[in-house]
Amino acid sequence: MYKKYLFKRLKIIQKLSYKNKLKSSLMFMMISVISDHASALPLHQVSMLGKTTHMTNSMNTVSNEHYAYVNHSNTQPDNRLPKIDAVSDVPVSKKVLQFSSRASYLNWLSVQYSWDGIALSGLLHVGDSSSAVHEIHSRLILLGDSEESLRFSDVYTVEIANAVRNFQLRHGLKADGIIGPDTLKWLNINPKRRAELLRQNMEEKIHFMANLSDRYLLVNIPAYELLLSDNGEIALRSRVIVGKPKKPTPILTSEIRSMVINPSWRVPRSILEDDLLPKVKMNGEFFSQRNFKVFNYQNQTIEKSPQEWQKLAYGQFPYRLEQMPGSKNALGRYKFYFPNDFSVYLHDTTNPQLFSNVNRALSSGCIRIEKVDELANWIANSLVDNKQLWSQLKITRETTKWFPLNDVLPVHLVYWTAWIDDSGLSQYRDDIYALDR
Repeated sequence: MYKKYLFKRLKIIQKLSYKNKLKSSLMFMMISVISDHASALPLHQVSMLGKTTHMTNSMNTVSNEHYAYVNHSNTQPDNRLPKIDAVSDVPVSKKVLQFSSRASYLNWLSVQYSWDGIALSGLLHVGDSSSAVHEIHSRLILLGDSEESLRFSDVYTVEIANAVRNFQLRHGLKADGIIGPDTLKWLNINPKRRAELLRQNMEEKIHFMANLSDRYLLVNIPAYELLLSDNGEIALRSRVIVGKPKKPTPILTSEIRSMVINPSWRVPRSILEDDLLPKVKMNGEFFSQRNFKVFNYQNQTIEKSPQEWQKLAYGQFPYRLEQMPGSKNALGRYKFYFPNDFSVYLHDTTNPQLFSNVNRALSSGCIRIEKVDELANWIANSLVDNKQLWSQLKITRETTKWFPLNDVLPVHLVYWTAWIDDSGLSQYRDDIYALDR
């Protein structure tokens, strides 16, 4: 009876959406309420187990009256989604239904299991024994990261470690299969809190994405990821480095209007005082070694000995700093300018090895792009008129040139710590700026 009532309400929402009577935010709220109430459903209705004989390579294979199976490489317990009559492209999208199913299951899980904190005395490697292994494996099964049968054993096996790697990937952790403090922290998060994080973030994301154009650039700050969309398709996906917690990258929307090849860098006063002058105190030749020029506020070049620079670094440094274009320039080859009140922009970097870090909140607010060449070439091919000059300047590192774009490229810096990805998996990331409620 409850099941019929649940799906009747979903069908009503679908019919309203067909007639354009519901805004996306209201529709999402209604489905979220249904999902929360669905926590009272029996286990077979919220569905928790993995692969079945009905599953195929299709994302839309209908298996029975009430469910559509979703098949992906890392099956989660919410692999059976509530089915509304037939496949359609109404605003109640598959993504919303995936969220609804996942939230329902997590709410049910929070009622059925106490989810007490797991404690370890140290790192857990394959082959180690611990009384916590059984509980860890249980949670990996319940959260959908393991398809292995539960065993009453204290040994941390290769099979469990593979499931931990799946779990680590979904949480932005180093997928090494070693259980340490970061992995344990996420294993200890109560399912109800997981459901709440999904609700908060997915409500914002679905509403936000519904209002985007077909062409845009989006950076999700906690995910350390950049997406470029063109004609509604992902044209580029890249890892990025964002601002450290003390100097966070701002959440904003703007438009990229120009691109600079071989930029110079006018150093902000805060970076000069916090980051560069301490290095000058240690090395009076730092400015010359890194190709910096020093100017007074009448724009006159200032020359000093290394010893004089060191002495000045201990006081109120009365000059401004500019780094010349070249291989040592902190901005690298490209800078992408968009108007904002925070003096941040997208750019290249001279330290590409940092992109391999799991924690990439390392900058002073600007965003460094790993696949910067691909982005620059896409913008040049799509939005720059003088392509011949662009090609000529790419072979030099010394000449700075601003290229205005013939059309703006919308840029969105967002902050989503939980979402459903394109394969239907729930993803979570650390709240690096402590913004989650």
